[in-house]
Amino acid sequence: MNPITHLLEIDRLQTVFWNGREEVAAIEDVSFSLRAGETIGIVGESGCGKSVTSLSIMRLLGQNGRIRRGEIRFNSRNLVAESEKELRSLRGKEIAMIFQEPMTSLNPVLTIGHQLVEMIRCHTSLSRREAKAYAMEMLKKVGLPQAKDLMSVYPHTLSGGMRQRIMIAMALSCKPRLLIADEPTTALDVTIQAQILELMKSLRKESGAAIMLITHDLGVVAEMADRVVVMYAGQIVEEADVFTLFREPKHPYTQGLMASIPRVQGENERLRAIPGTVPSIRKMPKGCRFHTRCEWAAERCRQEQPQLESVGGEHQVRCWIVQEQASPLPVSANFQHQEAGV
Repeated sequence: MNPITHLLEIDRLQTVFWNGREEVAAIEDVSFSLRAGETIGIVGESGCGKSVTSLSIMRLLGQNGRIRRGEIRFNSRNLVAESEKELRSLRGKEIAMIFQEPMTSLNPVLTIGHQLVEMIRCHTSLSRREAKAYAMEMLKKVGLPQAKDLMSVYPHTLSGGMRQRIMIAMALSCKPRLLIADEPTTALDVTIQAQILELMKSLRKESGAAIMLITHDLGVVAEMADRVVVMYAGQIVEEADVFTLFREPKHPYTQGLMASIPRVQGENERLRAIPGTVPSIRKMPKGCRFHTRCEWAAERCRQEQPQLESVGGEHQVRCWIVQEQASPLPVSANFQHQEAGV
């Protein structure tokens, strides 16, 4: 039997939602893999499909969402075919998720201590007393020293940053094999953000966990990720290891993201922006989905949709112009790898 080389494999995934009149695809043709101990960064504008991809993995799409096509294999198990009972045994223990909005993830009528202890006891053999002590230890690890007092309070009495850290403590407490972190440090100040990132690194080092990091912060990606997936309008438009992507972004959209990062040099320099807006999932443009905002778009880009193709090693790009010429497109701004913190 061949050894399992990837902990997570997503193959040609398409997730759709019913809007009352028809099903619309939120993500389409999404494929990537993740090895144990590896961190992959998922980046892109709001609405590009990052969070839907993570919710598809967890099978938490709600009544209106479903996976129409593709496979999600976790440790050789196809999660698309798993029953809800089987998935409940995986969620929290094998696969944990830090959700983007902690207020909607924590139960408002249960204390923080109750929620932490019940989650720990559900997935471990610890007694209630041991689970309570472990819960307070985890709260301290995420920068909440008043852990004993926090155990008896309700979520609505806490700030957004404190609720976010509680969600992080909950996700890390069972030492999952796969941690999905959806904007885990958005509501946190820089000191706590650094502490949380170090905690995630420790989890990866100690248990060999894989991390799927969804974020808008390219600095966090540069610090944490081994590989980066760039998403646009529900599709992956570029994938590469973190060094290659920051040194030589090839897709025009990736170049636009890089160019929009504020730089310390040149206080009078204007911030660059990507023109136009992301298309609606109800009415995607024909051809390449980025062609309406791309300065290099050709007639083929407007008529035919490109596939994600290798342009050297594991570097993949979904762009006709890049695939048809030997040299990459000229970078829109002189963005250097070091400026992102790599």
